[in-house]
Amino acid sequence: MKKIFLLILAFALAAALFAGIPHPVFVEYTGSPESFGAYLGTDTYMENVLWDTSVGCGILTDPNLCMVECGNFPEWEYADVLFIVLTYPDYTYQYTEVILDYDNVQALTGEDAIWFDGVPGGEVTQQGVFAPGWNLWSYNVQLEDHAVDVVMGGMDFLTKVKSITQSYDPSLDPMFNTLEFLVDGYGYWVQVSEEDYLDLTGAAIPLTTEIALGSGWNLVAFLPQEMEDVEYAFDAINDGTLLKVKSITQSYDPTLDPMFNTLDNLYPGNGYWVRVGTAVDFIYPEPPVTGRNAIEEAISNYVWTPVIYTNSTCAYGYTTATEGYVGAFVDGECRGITDVREGTLSFVINGEAIEEVSFQLYQNGSVYNANTTITTDPGYDVSGFELDFTTNVPLATKLVSAYPNPFNPETTIAYDVAAAGNVNVSVYNFKGQKVAELENGHKEAGQYNIVWKADSNASGVYFVRMNAAGTDQIQKVVLMK
Repeated sequence: MKKIFLLILAFALAAALFAGIPHPVFVEYTGSPESFGAYLGTDTYMENVLWDTSVGCGILTDPNLCMVECGNFPEWEYADVLFIVLTYPDYTYQYTEVILDYDNVQALTGEDAIWFDGVPGGEVTQQGVFAPGWNLWSYNVQLEDHAVDVVMGGMDFLTKVKSITQSYDPSLDPMFNTLEFLVDGYGYWVQVSEEDYLDLTGAAIPLTTEIALGSGWNLVAFLPQEMEDVEYAFDAINDGTLLKVKSITQSYDPTLDPMFNTLDNLYPGNGYWVRVGTAVDFIYPEPPVTGRNAIEEAISNYVWTPVIYTNSTCAYGYTTATEGYVGAFVDGECRGITDVREGTLSFVINGEAIEEVSFQLYQNGSVYNANTTITTDPGYDVSGFELDFTTNVPLATKLVSAYPNPFNPETTIAYDVAAAGNVNVSVYNFKGQKVAELENGHKEAGQYNIVWKADSNASGVYFVRMNAAGTDQIQKVVLMK
């Protein structure tokens, strides 16, 4: 870093020979850009653009810095926004925003050097990936045609699109489709039968777009082009108006202890449930110039995958466990999952009716059952419950989902034994041939796990079969080398 700033100082002194007030700006970049252009945010028509060929401007490769000599602008003022747009050999672009100050030299490196795809106010592409089942989705690009059948006509496995009050089903007579047009700023439930994709390209929807939030729950789009902190995004109505924000599996409540808030960041392409106490016209704030992080959302590879319904209950409680993941189940179907945060639990439990929910803890390869159940009621919160996972005796004899799955080259297969007896766990290939016997013998009641090391097996689909206490269960695992 010392080397970087010595180079910056050397270039700043050299540039001073060419301008009375040089004010060089350095921004660290990645990749191998071919050229750049820079202009001030107040220059609406871009009449004065500095290029990498301008005096004092250039792309350095050791260290990787682009330098803009602001003294070459006819005039600039304190707090002007400097836009720098990089051009790459494959004709893609990145841009950054720098707020100018009165420092002799401004240098943005490391985490302070924030780059965004595309050009300011230019064309952007939103890439959407839909998992089988229900997805909360929104768009942040301007559409040439808002008709649902046009926007989503390129999807192969679309089965339904829903707003709060309307629906669209491509298999139905159009007379039954009440959802005909998408509305900027609103979110939608999208159901697909298999993994599907939808790429949208166009100009970014202006952040000045008003979203009319009605009192109660609203399905809302996330309009910014990069991830933002939930508190920053909703700061304008975080004065008592905002009551709750939910994704499919996480939630944020401004009145709760932060330990219960599992929804930290909002992402382009996702839709969100937003609950407000009074009707309000909401506008997203301008993105912060620094401190933003454009990394993709990390998706945890949990041992269970929740089944998604278009309604849910937020549940807040405590547990005797200090680490691990807790799953919420209705009749054996996972409805929600969360990680343990210093003994606290915060769930979004999916469901559309009043139901009794049980819980399981996954910790260090083992699964434990809670001694407590709760009753959920969609649209209402449940709080104050405590889950004790100290018992080791399962409620039923069963195979637990292998983890990880898919895997390479080994996976942990967990199983529960409710009563003592003989247990056989074997693995079969797609032709029904046994390729491994992992367990065969007497087991006391309890929870167990076995590691299958499949180094010598070929990639493909395999079936784990468990025979115990009169039960015969099979689950599919996928080896990917």
